[in-house]
Amino acid sequence: METGALKLPLWGGLVLGVLLGIVLQRSSFCARAALADAFEGEDQTRLRTFVLAMAVTLLGTQALAGFGLVDLSGTPYLRASVSLLGLLAGGLLFGAGMMLAGGCPSRLLVRTAEGQGAALLTWLVFVLAIMASLEGVLAPVRERLSGPAVALPAASLPALFGGVPAWAVTSGLLALMAIFLFTAPKVSAWRGWSQPLAGALVGLLVAASWYVSIAGADEFDTPAATALAFVAPAQDLVRYLAMERLGFPLKFGSAAVLGVFIGAFASAVVAGRFRWTVPTGPQMLRNLAGGVLMALGGILAMGCTIGQGMAGVATLSVSSLLAVASMVLGAWLAHRVLLRATHKASASRA
Repeated sequence: METGALKLPLWGGLVLGVLLGIVLQRSSFCARAALADAFEGEDQTRLRTFVLAMAVTLLGTQALAGFGLVDLSGTPYLRASVSLLGLLAGGLLFGAGMMLAGGCPSRLLVRTAEGQGAALLTWLVFVLAIMASLEGVLAPVRERLSGPAVALPAASLPALFGGVPAWAVTSGLLALMAIFLFTAPKVSAWRGWSQPLAGALVGLLVAASWYVSIAGADEFDTPAATALAFVAPAQDLVRYLAMERLGFPLKFGSAAVLGVFIGAFASAVVAGRFRWTVPTGPQMLRNLAGGVLMALGGILAMGCTIGQGMAGVATLSVSSLLAVASMVLGAWLAHRVLLRATHKASASRA
């Protein structure tokens, strides 16, 4: 393969990341906020935005696979044997950490690009905790929580349903999502155009990343397709920036993470929304604890709300659906705890 072909996925990842960063910053796209709205019974515009992004990612991913442009069989999501305990425990930890940290990894990165010192510190702790979970002091905890590998009934939903065609399963899931999207109240902010556009663009970019990640590959050296994610690639980016001469190269995923920061920063500056703020107050400790939980949980659950929640689900992976369900449960439990703590604090001041 030519050198230019080798670099093509990196440039593609960087460009995709820049575009995604702009969309995320302008729309305030956030899985944590979407779930918090749903838990509190408020307008579910942000949840619908996330669901639309999932739907577009699903449609785009399955279209790429259906036309033979991307081979999804080599992705880590489509495994029939997984550490079920680790997957579920990781989802719980990630969901809880997301609520404590004030955002998922992608949202923290965007808030960092907007100048929020608390988000920057939380994201850095998140990355360090990833390294500690893989190779450092948190590795024993990760190994204990991982548990033995368990054989699932099937790796994918089509196989689970007895060989039903992927297009049929995709159509069913899209129909369920469409019902939720089109039943929004008439007074909902969802009835505008900005949030639907944001959800569609995020979904298109995540779906496109499958193809971009293998762009330029030839028949003798075909890498496995990957999609946008924010757990392991965040670690890869920091290692590249700090230790490139020790053999840590820039990869597709880490180039995309870098691109998200660049795009979000440029968008914030142009929109006049860049404001440098210094982290203060006891809430910072809660944010840092959330960053650690997200790191450990993301490693165990093999992804985040975009990596598993959008890209993984788009492969029709059974394990991804289990991980996402566990993330939602963890977020709900943490949200309940935070609400009770807030009410107690308010009562004590009254």
